[in-house]
Amino acid sequence: MALIRVLMELRERLGITLGLAHLNHNLRGDASDRDEAFVRSFARENGLELAVESLDVRGLARRHKLSQEEAGRNARYAFFNRVADSRGYTRIALGHHWDDHVEQVLMSLVRGTGPKGLCGISPVRENRIIRPLIQTSKADILEYLNQKEQAFVTDASNQDPAFLRNRVRHKLIPLLEEAFNPEIRTGLDRLSQILSIEDDFMSDQADAAFDKVRAIPPQRPAPGAGVALSAPGLSELHPALAGRVLRKGILQVKQDLRRITHSHIRDILTLAAGKNSGKSLDFPGQIRVYKKGGLIYIKKEEIPLRKLGRMQKSNRLKSRGNPGTKT
Repeated sequence: MALIRVLMELRERLGITLGLAHLNHNLRGDASDRDEAFVRSFARENGLELAVESLDVRGLARRHKLSQEEAGRNARYAFFNRVADSRGYTRIALGHHWDDHVEQVLMSLVRGTGPKGLCGISPVRENRIIRPLIQTSKADILEYLNQKEQAFVTDASNQDPAFLRNRVRHKLIPLLEEAFNPEIRTGLDRLSQILSIEDDFMSDQADAAFDKVRAIPPQRPAPGAGVALSAPGLSELHPALAGRVLRKGILQVKQDLRRITHSHIRDILTLAAGKNSGKSLDFPGQIRVYKKGGLIYIKKEEIPLRKLGRMQKSNRLKSRGNPGTKT
């Protein structure tokens, strides 16, 4: 609510057109419907265009074997992008604030992430998603809403200790502030800023290294197309750079890096350094990595890898023939 109020105040100066998008996750019964009604009322009273969709996120998570958090996040971003595409919006503004960013850094640290995760929540992503309040604290936002006498609703699930973010927010950060460092939030923010600068530099280095070790295709590949990398070239790179090159290759094929871990990257580097061709690795998202003729190939199979493995095994048995039958 603070975000839309600020943007409403700035729209003439910025020359922008505003619209709202609300996805009802149907996770909290009547409370979910209450939130939707609140947004509809605000949009109507302020003459704002509104897009609303309703989705069974719990069922979506079950079908795709995801957590409700991940399923909801995927659904939200897909919804926001559809609305922006269909209605001609060039930016998607989200209400993440400074406290969210700090919590994300600490959550990533607890989970054992790499430098990218410790950068926290980016102010801008893909030149489309923007977070104007990412350097504004929750306390300042609440004070602003109070000054504007702007009503808002609170998501009761923000208190649910089943979610890691809530345990970090309500238990871990207060403990760290009280027992270790009263300025822990500022320290985590400083860490993320330092790592963001270094990550930008390493990303540029990885781009150059990727172009160097890639087996150049005859034409520019389409998104999702397979990638071939020089195995000797990968082995000559510093491991930190080689890992980034591999993530770049997987990202191009898979379109995201979800469930791709440090162990996966390490296994590919081991495969690249080995002498034997013909070996392959199977990763989440139907990604298969194999070595052939001095090249590391990254591709996405059209069918699930387990099913593909059964088919390949069956074909091998057929090619050998039935030993009890004359041929």
